[in-house]
Amino acid sequence: MDSGLLYNSLSLSLSLSLFGLQAWLTEIHEYAQQDVVIMLLGNKVDSSHDRMVKREEGEKLAKEFGVPFMETSARSGLNVELAFTAVGKELKHRTMKEPEEPKFQLQQYVDKEMRTVGCCRT
Repeated sequence: MDSGLLYNSLSLSLSLSLFGLQAWLTEIHEYAQQDVVIMLLGNKVDSSHDRMVKREEGEKLAKEFGVPFMETSARSGLNVELAFTAVGKELKHRTMKEPEEPKFQLQQYVDKEMRTVGCCRT
């Protein structure tokens, strides 16, 4: 299997339309390999005073394109490791799973891990 990985990090201080995420995600769905792993990250969650994109907007866009979403901070490290771990688990699951085995639920894994650790995961 030739799995790929695509991350796109959305700065929460920019508007979704300015960043062109919808066009980017549409192109990925059209041109990337079928087994590519895509995760939308809302970055700079630590800069709440500059925030222009609500969490709900990021979640809505991710749901529209069928990709997992989570907020991160490259500065503080919040959820950065979790994002890479989740995608790594998805890639591992894809290469090892049997045809009848259920699909790994990437968004459910992220949600569960974020609830387990609380607000301060680094």
